[in-house]
Amino acid sequence: MTPPTETPASGSARSAVPFEAGSAPVAAPLAAFRDWIETRALPFQAQAVRDPAGGFHERIAPDGHPVAMPRRARVAARQLYAFSRLAGLGLGDTVGPGLAGHARDMLLGAHIRPDGRIVPLAGGPEGYDLYDIAFCLFALAAAPEVVLPRAGACALAAQILTRLEAGWRHPEMGFEEAMPRRLPLRSNPHMHLFEASLEWLATGPCDPRFEALADEIAGLCLARFLDPATGALRELFDGDWQVAPGAENAVEPGHQYEWGWLLLRWGALRDRAEARRAGLGLIDLAETRGLNADGLAASLLDPALAMADPTARLWPQTERIKAWALRARLATRRAEAALTEAKAVEACQGLMRFLQHPLRGSWWENLAEGGAPRREPARTSSLYHIVGAYHELAALEARRSLPVAKEETRASSTA
Repeated sequence: MTPPTETPASGSARSAVPFEAGSAPVAAPLAAFRDWIETRALPFQAQAVRDPAGGFHERIAPDGHPVAMPRRARVAARQLYAFSRLAGLGLGDTVGPGLAGHARDMLLGAHIRPDGRIVPLAGGPEGYDLYDIAFCLFALAAAPEVVLPRAGACALAAQILTRLEAGWRHPEMGFEEAMPRRLPLRSNPHMHLFEASLEWLATGPCDPRFEALADEIAGLCLARFLDPATGALRELFDGDWQVAPGAENAVEPGHQYEWGWLLLRWGALRDRAEARRAGLGLIDLAETRGLNADGLAASLLDPALAMADPTARLWPQTERIKAWALRARLATRRAEAALTEAKAVEACQGLMRFLQHPLRGSWWENLAEGGAPRREPARTSSLYHIVGAYHELAALEARRSLPVAKEETRASSTA
């Protein structure tokens, strides 16, 4: 199957407009970001995070010592994605292939059985966790031929999908958390399954079920995950996919950006205006309600969208970059393109605050309001978020080099 393109077709009403030379410059922050990855993050991963005995240390204390923890499938998968993506971008020529191969060996040797069964914890029993399944599928899609031959990746993915669909289907849409049923149901693992499906479509010929799965999860999000009262993406649901009541069912600004990014991608693939509107709405909601006093994406809003936790975590900043960078790439008017690119640059500058860490190549996971970091171990799986942000920003810069096209006269979807 030939994957559909994520860029609206040339000449369509949604054709993107290339940038004017001299518009908001993404080149400078992108260069700083790239330098940090090449000269700090990758050496740190090779020297401190990679465990020669197998896999990767999951947390590194601020003094550089690893924190003893079980090895999880989702971390090996995230690391395989990160090193594969960096290799595709031409970063990490000296250490990247070895790190990707190390992640592959851990994922296939300890976590994915040949019949598609998943082992969530290395050395533990096989088990079902939709979050782990999503990331295993995601990593298999991203791995380049030199790391994992595509035929083998496709065969494993097909086995995983078959087991997932046979064992854990929700009677309406999506998937259960456990069998027998465990509530609440969550949108978050479905988000990553959506991401995995889109990755398979973007990386080449794949099982046609990924196309159907992406469509299904997009439909589930549009029909049930969005709170009709506020328009926000919600996290927890009852067994019929109705929003679960209670203050603990908070709204996460980071997930508004992340789902917004995914819906924009899917809307471009399918030329679905309602998905584009929903994606733009989620990004706008996060931007207007979810930034703290320092201009960083905060951790939590309450169900009424009031600030509940202004602490800035690292990963929402990366999702903010991805959302605005893609929005800039899909912009239909020059003014919109300039505004959205400026937002992407602002988000990148926010992320760089987390990367100012005394341990070269590490990062802070949380900044309190005022910018003071919490001295706690770095989650090495956060590299997946960081690399995803760099990839989207690099794609934006690549599009800025295109010849300038005639100005579109059609009103922008953000008007």
